[in-house]
Amino acid sequence: MKARGFQFRDLESLVRMRDHGVDPEFIESLNSAGYKNLSAADLVRVRDHGVDGEYIAEMKAQGYQFRDLESLIQMRDHGVDPEFIESLHSAGYKDLGAEDLGHVRDHGVDGDYIADMKEMGYAPSNLEELVEARDHGVDPSYVRSLKAAGYEQLSLQELRRARDHGVTRGFIERVKARGYGKPTLDEVIRLRDRGLD
Repeated sequence: MKARGFQFRDLESLVRMRDHGVDPEFIESLNSAGYKNLSAADLVRVRDHGVDGEYIAEMKAQGYQFRDLESLIQMRDHGVDPEFIESLHSAGYKDLGAEDLGHVRDHGVDGDYIADMKEMGYAPSNLEELVEARDHGVDPSYVRSLKAAGYEQLSLQELRRARDHGVTRGFIERVKARGYGKPTLDEVIRLRDRGLD
């Protein structure tokens, strides 16, 4: 390390870095990416989280530059990579912050989910609406099933509510078979909540 111009004051730091795979090439990759003079603890930390010069360069190419390492570590820990960012950009969701990217990724909203929901007629300008829909189990197959049961124009909020109350296509068909005609979604939910099976 010393021969390559890297100096660390104590042997314990050198041993720790070696144990965690911090080598001169790794340090140089960070230096080249603009992260110079990092402490031994920071070098070990970014190495342990999979942040290297290549990842930093990929994030910069997507328009993400951070002065702090924490944002890069968070994005890496949440599985945010160039492909994920590109899938969101392609779906029309751009300029999201590091925290937003991690949040969306954690909730399973990706380019495929967005495209599938858009195909079903749901393309909100606020990505959080899709995050909430995903969290409540609203996916394209659920939307299709309710459309097939005769509920074509439900909002995302109505879909979430129906899902939360256990409304399924099968339940709607049983309600209709018992002579309820074409009940509103509110009526179906009330029947479900009252234990009609």
